[in-house]
Amino acid sequence: MIIKYLNKLFSDEVQYSGDRQDCVSPDVITNKVNTVIVPDKFKKDIEALETYIGRKLESGLCIKVDLSELLTVIPRERKRTDAYKTLVKFLKDEFGIDLIINSKKQKGDIYEK
Repeated sequence: MIIKYLNKLFSDEVQYSGDRQDCVSPDVITNKVNTVIVPDKFKKDIEALETYIGRKLESGLCIKVDLSELLTVIPRERKRTDAYKTLVKFLKDEFGIDLIINSKKQKGDIYEK
């Protein structure tokens, strides 16, 4: 009797008591839409970024952009990559998006002869 119970408990077959009409599963797996509450200070930046890339922001995106292009899309008074530090951190933490800003300024070649 115990062996019969264990076989039933660990069997690979799944038995269904009948079809349930209230449980419907989709044929296609869809991505979950981000339900992040965006602070007011980032709303315009995110809208401009979505317009620039031509799609809604979703987890896993990696956006590489030159600083000069980003300044035209999302203007800042300070024209340096560190002006976007809080936006980059917010996108990474809340959306899982990497925003990589390329600057043409070379570091290390300060003392040229």
